[in-house]
Amino acid sequence: MTRLTPYLTAMQRADDGEYGPLGEILARAMIDNLNRFIVPGVAGPAKLVPLASLVDQEMSLVALRAAAVRGRLEAQQRSDGQWLSTRKAVEKYKKSRDRRGRRSSPDADR
Repeated sequence: MTRLTPYLTAMQRADDGEYGPLGEILARAMIDNLNRFIVPGVAGPAKLVPLASLVDQEMSLVALRAAAVRGRLEAQQRSDGQWLSTRKAVEKYKKSRDRRGRRSSPDADR
């Protein structure tokens, strides 16, 4: 119910003639959907895209950002602070981890 409250508040404010909050909610939803569904499909495995476009059931945005900050995920940070990486780099990062989410040791494959 917590995600519904801002929407309902924005709808009420739009009913009162203040359209900004509703417009912001709609714009954020459109950007999230573009990053989640369109960009990954168009980009290909080696093209830099925002980390939000690389999120899946295995890796959250928080986990990808933390890996990028720690230097464990091959990524670049733009001047505006947004992190970019590739699907290929994320797959490489996932393979470097064991099932419990820890980094695999170099001797793990022996």
